[in-house]
Amino acid sequence: MAIIGTIRKHSWIAVAIVGIAILAFIAGDLTKNNRSIPDMGKVDGTVMTHQRFDELVEQMEDNYKMQQQASQIPSEVQSQIREQVWQNFIDETLLGEQTAKLGLQVTAAEVTDMYTGTFIHPYLRQNFTNPQTGQYDAAYVNRIIENFDQLDTADRMRWVEMEKTVKKDRQQQKYAGLIMNGLYMPKPIAAKIAEYSAEASNVRIAALPYQSVKDEEITVADADYKNYYEEHKAEFRVMEEMRDLEFIVYPVNPTQKDLAQIESDVNKVWEEFQTLPNDEIPFFVNAESEHSYDSSYVKSSSFAAPLSEQIAAAEAGTFIAPAIVGNEWMMAKVLSTAVRPDSLRASAIYILNSKAGSSITTRSNDQAKVLADSVLALLRSNKMPFEAALEKFSDDPQKNDNKGDINWQPDGAYGFLNEDLVSNPVGSYFVKEDPRGIGYLVVKVTDKTPATKKYRVALITREIIPSKATNDAIFSTAHQFASRNRTLSAFESAAQEGNLQVRNARVNLMSENLAGISNARQIVQWAFNEETETGMVADQVYECDGMFVVVALKDVFKKGFATLDQVRPMIEQQVRLEKKGELLLARADEAVKAGKDINSIALKLNVAVDTLDSVAFNDYYLGRFGMEPKVQSAIAVTKSGLTAPVKGANGVYMVQVDGKVPHEGATADAVKAQLEQGYRGKMRSLTQILRMKANIVDQRNKFF
Repeated sequence: MAIIGTIRKHSWIAVAIVGIAILAFIAGDLTKNNRSIPDMGKVDGTVMTHQRFDELVEQMEDNYKMQQQASQIPSEVQSQIREQVWQNFIDETLLGEQTAKLGLQVTAAEVTDMYTGTFIHPYLRQNFTNPQTGQYDAAYVNRIIENFDQLDTADRMRWVEMEKTVKKDRQQQKYAGLIMNGLYMPKPIAAKIAEYSAEASNVRIAALPYQSVKDEEITVADADYKNYYEEHKAEFRVMEEMRDLEFIVYPVNPTQKDLAQIESDVNKVWEEFQTLPNDEIPFFVNAESEHSYDSSYVKSSSFAAPLSEQIAAAEAGTFIAPAIVGNEWMMAKVLSTAVRPDSLRASAIYILNSKAGSSITTRSNDQAKVLADSVLALLRSNKMPFEAALEKFSDDPQKNDNKGDINWQPDGAYGFLNEDLVSNPVGSYFVKEDPRGIGYLVVKVTDKTPATKKYRVALITREIIPSKATNDAIFSTAHQFASRNRTLSAFESAAQEGNLQVRNARVNLMSENLAGISNARQIVQWAFNEETETGMVADQVYECDGMFVVVALKDVFKKGFATLDQVRPMIEQQVRLEKKGELLLARADEAVKAGKDINSIALKLNVAVDTLDSVAFNDYYLGRFGMEPKVQSAIAVTKSGLTAPVKGANGVYMVQVDGKVPHEGATADAVKAQLEQGYRGKMRSLTQILRMKANIVDQRNKFF
């Protein structure tokens, strides 16, 4: 049966599948231990073996390559894929535990309905909707199911994985539905909110801002920090183990001596470059340049300015003198010019021989050549249209899917076909032997973009980098600092004495970068090493992004709650505001006792009175005072007269409500629906809550 192209094409999209948006690629025996290689980790006792992790990563990498039509995967994408596999494993395991406890099942009838019934699963609908009709092709899905045994091994595996994905997602949707149906807003509360929202208030406000109190006027004790910490402890939950690092960067830049030597070398190359005949230049470029010789024709705009402008104005044979472009010296010679298209499109009929490893076992290369020439003659004489010849003669197993189309490719990317496609007109045909010796291609030139002037350029570049002597000297300086300062306190003191900038970074187990530094994986591995203790300075000087880095471990944040000592610097300002609020609240209470109305209170406190009209319960801001929800709540529940002093976000407020006016609000039912929808919007936090209680052992640091 034909390859299931749609599954392959869209399988990368499954990372965002419906429901709680959790991949269900995790399959097989996750509890099977690999005795020779340590496990990647485990969740509540369920093990992710190294072998299974690699299999899942490989699946996702293959899917990425198919979707992106890429042969290589960028390193950052590889890291993202590994992280995605691990996070999927955690979520899948935790949700599996919950669904198992509740006995949630997906019946065979439900599975059938998701494939060919009324409630088609979105992932299936996405992959098996007929592009011509826009309708889900249930008949096609049925044919696949009926002919499952005829699929090749790879397609059967993809289909099985898709079935697991769909079934697991439905199971998770049921679990999410149970949780969501348990979240509701009591109607009496919604009615009270609607009542308050139906009126707005005309008010006068006297405010005592926190900044009106100097730091010297308050005393902050340890008990104040402890009280604030206990009241806000939930805000300091650590979801995964973290490390706080301090580090010093030693940039490695070329010295003036280095720059002079580089320029001298460039001038010598330039002198010899100008004496060479064209046939020797490619070898010279490969020997002297940072980049290999490129024989392709390109537009002048492909080069960096100002080189691009110089090439655009040059004729064949023109030399372009050395100049610094970015971080490189560049010199060039325009070897030739041509008018060529930017992109080309072709279709091909594959005539293979027995060496191709296909079902063709007896056809020799000479026989393949005779057949290809015969097909070419049929096409050129218009005795057979290309589509008919493709169907009858092509040995391409994908010919029914691609109709022989090789699609658009940029000039130069068509390999051994490129120059023939450039030189032959649109609509013409030619035969070309496959350089691998597996047969011939009968090629039709199907389209080209308009031709533009292009250049074949011999480009020589020399990177401006520090010499080995400079590199060694800077490394020695960094190494001496690390050797002499073995503790965090010594590290910080020496940095201050030497006027060195100390940077900070907080990293998790699989972080790749520090602040301003990429490729810092080795540093993170050191920080999470079991032998690395808080306050230690790394023995090794690390090289990252062309810089040397000396690093110290400042603190360790374990999963759970950060300690008071760890959060103390973060809460210091807020604790001070709390103390200032207490002081201002006492002043306000005294003024309210002595005053009869807002004006007399403000006079006693020596503050101005602000008048605000139509202050609504659900307003985002309280006039110029900004976000003050506590104050707005006090106003809403006060029919008239003075409220009690309110300690808000930015100060302490005395408010007098002068009257109420009608305000367009929402009904109790609308309020109830809106708030419940907001609760349901937090369902994405479900797995975060499950993770808080889970025993997660992450050992990926041993491998990456």
